[in-house]
Amino acid sequence: MKRSATGRRWWAAALGVAVAAAAALGVAVAAATVAVVPVRPSAPRPPGPGAQESRHGARATTRDRTDASTSALARFTLAAEAATWRGGETAATQAAEMAELTGAAGMPTCTPPAIPAATYPPGNGYGIPFLAAITDGQVLAGYDEWTANHLVWTATGTTYDLYPWQSKIYDITGWVTGLLQLPSLTAQIPAQDIVFCDNDGGASCLSADWPAGQCIHILAQYGPSPASPAPPPGLGNEHPEGTSCYGYSTPTLECFPYVVKLTPSGESSLTVTGVEPDGALDLQVTTSAVTTVEEFPPPPSTATYACQDDPITITVSTVAPAGLPTTAPTAPNPPNTDYRSLQTAPQPLTGPLATASSTVGSNDFSIQAFFPSKSGSPCSPFVADSLNTYAGGWNSIFQDQDEGRYYVEGGTDPIVAEPGWAQFSATTTVVTFGLPVGPPAGFHF
Repeated sequence: MKRSATGRRWWAAALGVAVAAAAALGVAVAAATVAVVPVRPSAPRPPGPGAQESRHGARATTRDRTDASTSALARFTLAAEAATWRGGETAATQAAEMAELTGAAGMPTCTPPAIPAATYPPGNGYGIPFLAAITDGQVLAGYDEWTANHLVWTATGTTYDLYPWQSKIYDITGWVTGLLQLPSLTAQIPAQDIVFCDNDGGASCLSADWPAGQCIHILAQYGPSPASPAPPPGLGNEHPEGTSCYGYSTPTLECFPYVVKLTPSGESSLTVTGVEPDGALDLQVTTSAVTTVEEFPPPPSTATYACQDDPITITVSTVAPAGLPTTAPTAPNPPNTDYRSLQTAPQPLTGPLATASSTVGSNDFSIQAFFPSKSGSPCSPFVADSLNTYAGGWNSIFQDQDEGRYYVEGGTDPIVAEPGWAQFSATTTVVTFGLPVGPPAGFHF
């Protein structure tokens, strides 16, 4: 398996490392965001709002929240508190307010899960319902030690500024709900209470009318290789509205027909581990998820190849790690900048309930291998081998970056990337519908 092979092969490789880590990312981000987000149960919203333009002209709705959405959050928080004093809101009013809030600009566009009812004594502990939005999820992967030592590269008369993290998966969005337990400030979140906006892995993400905000995107931008002294065009699955992925390309991007589905596995656990001097909360989350990667060859082919890994278990935190994992890539030679640490700094949960946000991150996890089916279908040996071969990035001891770490080290290990060879981060924003206050509905002086 040579890195200098066709774009199809090294694209599949780049995607492998990104999507394998991404499954853990979304669940962890979801859980980590919900430390103190009280809400009142309400009906799920209808399908999301219209599209916006992304950097490639494609539709997206995962950009920063606008003043309008913040205003909607604030209005609803106040309205909910006032309504409680008035004797409660009708179900229709709550449903309408839920739809307005979850449909605001910047919110995930898929339908959130049903919010559970609050619990209380006798017979139960205090459990406060919450809802949180997952936005801006991103995985960096495919670290290349050779590139890390050649950040400034000249070829064919052009000088390039290179970056060692050579692939990413982005636009990871979704919702999580559950019950925050008091006084422990912990939560056990079952898998069904986490929803990813991934279109259920459907091939429509490759079509000209792909569903806005419900497709996970991938981009791989490799550095030089023996086959291409100049960095080749990036490979990804994002394409403009009105244009199919099949056959779409620009001088800097070639579209490849892969889709990604993320499936939570088991329970995710959340713990508040501390309080910062300014009152912000430090969080830690342990979670697990499964990644499915599916290739849809261009028509007239009707064959599809879907590979699935074992659950990836990961612990993330809003606190930056003290150092790098012992298995991390070696430090680059001076004067090259060292990019091995988390590229997006974790941040504790802070801000008003209506707009509180946190950033979680981790680089201390392993990526599980994809194994081909004995029959070659649904998971073909080509797709599985390509994903696994390059999942760990490239080590500078391999001449001319010709081979990925997994391939050289045997190609049968269930772990294809050791801790430190991939990382992820996400900034998430709290969605709150107001802490229930005042006397119960129907109370009169």
